[in-house]
Amino acid sequence: MSEVRDEFRRGWRVVLAAGVGVGCGISLQQYVGSLFVKALQADLGWTRGQIAQAQGAALAALFVAPVLGWLIDKVGVRPVAMVSIGLLAAVYAMLAAMPPSLGAFYGLFALLVILGSGTGPIGYTRAVNTWFEKGRGLSLGLTLTGVSLVAALSAPLLNFVITHHGWRGGYATLAALSLFVALPTVFAALWERPRWLAKHGAAEGEIAAARQVSQVGLTAGQALKTGRFWILALAILLATAGLTGVISQLQPILTDQGLDARAAGWLVALLAVSVALGRIVVGWAVDRFWAPIPAAIALVLPALGVGLLAIGHGQWPLAVLAVLLIGAAQGGEVDVAAFFVARYFGMRSYGAVYALIGVAISLGVPIGAIGFGALYDHDGGYGRALAIAAAGFVASSALILLMGRYPQWETPSEKP
Repeated sequence: MSEVRDEFRRGWRVVLAAGVGVGCGISLQQYVGSLFVKALQADLGWTRGQIAQAQGAALAALFVAPVLGWLIDKVGVRPVAMVSIGLLAAVYAMLAAMPPSLGAFYGLFALLVILGSGTGPIGYTRAVNTWFEKGRGLSLGLTLTGVSLVAALSAPLLNFVITHHGWRGGYATLAALSLFVALPTVFAALWERPRWLAKHGAAEGEIAAARQVSQVGLTAGQALKTGRFWILALAILLATAGLTGVISQLQPILTDQGLDARAAGWLVALLAVSVALGRIVVGWAVDRFWAPIPAAIALVLPALGVGLLAIGHGQWPLAVLAVLLIGAAQGGEVDVAAFFVARYFGMRSYGAVYALIGVAISLGVPIGAIGFGALYDHDGGYGRALAIAAAGFVASSALILLMGRYPQWETPSEKP
């Protein structure tokens, strides 16, 4: 425990900066995107299926993520994150000013993914991983609660802004969060440990030891040849598809069942709080137990939540419980993916390997979002989409248990 305390004593500023950065970054869109659906539908006459198709822009990450991961490994997290934050703010500003054209909407969402990917978990989790080993799971969980906490605080604000100033005001608010909250915080405190030690004139031995930790593990090519990589990728794909589908349509699902827009907005905020709690609990658990067990538990709970959402019919207690259970899944998805990549594949090519896992996330986002929107347009309801999501959560939970024992890495100094 003293080692964990020491790690947090020296690395808490990085956790805070990474949490703010990822919280105001592109990942926030997953939580608050549903707040824009009905406003866009009412103002521009687009169907929910047409609006959901914008999530297909996530496919752009199939091409961006591998390059981004390589760039982060080569030049560092901080410069990539700062440039991407500025570009993300610019694209949100363009969304606020866009013409009433589906083509423009889809094109700007593609730009959001391409230019804003550096504000996602890939870089921020790499920075945190360089500061923590014994407390790695908890530190990553705390980092990624940044998205949950920012979403919890911003969802009521965005709901108010959209209600009174329209969806354009909502996108302008997201631009301001990136430019005036994330950018100065990342500039002030986000550093990878070896780079921070070198900047502050630490002893050569300390710098060498920190760099050594970053050099163990598999290359991206070696990771791709392991069964573990594909098990993790498929589990993440299934979980992401289910989560994105439910969360991207959460407000419409709830309001269709009879809840008013204000109550639905507070439930979106509650979702973010439940995700934050799930991340902290699961992060603490993976440091103390074999990580696939707490991850599997976190991934199966949303299947129950989706079932409650399907039968709730606007009943407030069932809706609250459903949202809490669905939020728990985030503790076993992107956050645990960061821990699993570091633990099972090492830090040698962390950015590249995480980016390849990010390809599964990039596939899951449009599959879930577009699938839910299309099934709603076809069926006139969300019943079939919710059943498919529940099955995906169960399958993802089962897959994660197949990851096997942790590998023991040989450090460069130990090589013959």
